[in-house]
Amino acid sequence: MNRRALPYYALCALLAACGSSGGDDNNNGDGGADASIDNQGPPKDGGTKDTATADADAAPTCGTCPTGYTCGTANGIPVCRSTTTAIPLFTNVYVILMENTSLSTLQAAITAGNAPNLKTWQAAYATASDYHGVAHPSTPNYIALTSGSTQGIGCDCQAKPGQGTCAPVLDFCFTCSCNVGVTNLGDQLDTVSKTWMDFGETMGAPCNLTDNGNYAVRHNPFLFYNDIQTPASRCDAHVVDFSNFNTASPAAFNFIAPNLVDDMHNPDPADSTNIPNGDKWLGAQVPAILQSTAYTNGGLLVIVWDEDDASGGIGGTTDDPIGLWVMSPYAKSSGYVSATQANHYSLLATFEDGLSVGRLGSAATASPLTDFFPTN
Repeated sequence: MNRRALPYYALCALLAACGSSGGDDNNNGDGGADASIDNQGPPKDGGTKDTATADADAAPTCGTCPTGYTCGTANGIPVCRSTTTAIPLFTNVYVILMENTSLSTLQAAITAGNAPNLKTWQAAYATASDYHGVAHPSTPNYIALTSGSTQGIGCDCQAKPGQGTCAPVLDFCFTCSCNVGVTNLGDQLDTVSKTWMDFGETMGAPCNLTDNGNYAVRHNPFLFYNDIQTPASRCDAHVVDFSNFNTASPAAFNFIAPNLVDDMHNPDPADSTNIPNGDKWLGAQVPAILQSTAYTNGGLLVIVWDEDDASGGIGGTTDDPIGLWVMSPYAKSSGYVSATQANHYSLLATFEDGLSVGRLGSAATASPLTDFFPTN
């Protein structure tokens, strides 16, 4: 066992009384799911192991792991891990999806001092050097990340039904409908009684299907699924304005879409303030997540971009790497950089394995972000 990361709570992790149920005080918002499955974060109290009376190398205690998972450690913290991929079970997952920035562009801004928060987290946590989108332009990437496929969508289109049939011109088709009736991550989470939310900054009314100011429907993927749009009560409960996000009571899965100014896209993509604006917004939001009990007890926070700078148009490619920041008590840190090639299907597979649900579409054959999570 790696003692480097074992603090005061180590004994509690090894006591049967502490590990028997996983506790119910993590505020993980899992909608009543079995706490022994969902609350696999590090125990909160306990003491240093008495080496005079116990074996210092005894196996860790994780409580009851679900089928397909076994007790292990990550950074010395006891946690249930997938027996096939070794992805840990997370108490809460947060994904912040930023817009249209190649990693090279982002790195240049960091080097120039225009993204100080990303620079700080790059040194403190883990990032990737070969992570990619799966399509152009934005919408198909959002759909892929939440359903395992682009679902045949090839342009930025409307979630509102009845807007006409899409016939993309240079990947633009804002005046047609592309809502789809497919199984998505929200369906998976509801099936296992784990809560989920889609937070759109400046969305206004819940389940808003109309672009308004800097609010972009196309950046809130759960609006595109028919079974989430209807009944309206389901949509209103799950797809809401970002002002409703509360780090003290997060859902098990939290999708966060900043608006067009704060997502680094900006109303004018060429505007030199797009990266500084986004970095400033992240600097106001991310620390609260990292300091929350839900995160520190076994959460995962991912900041990722949808696609590279060359989005859309004739000759657009998906080849340029995009940014990926990975933060978790279970993850590698201190500036670790993963050189493993990965994409949005890899990330969806990571979410699905980390929340103990099945795999959708292309995520079923994708390799999750295993190398980010140490096995000791």
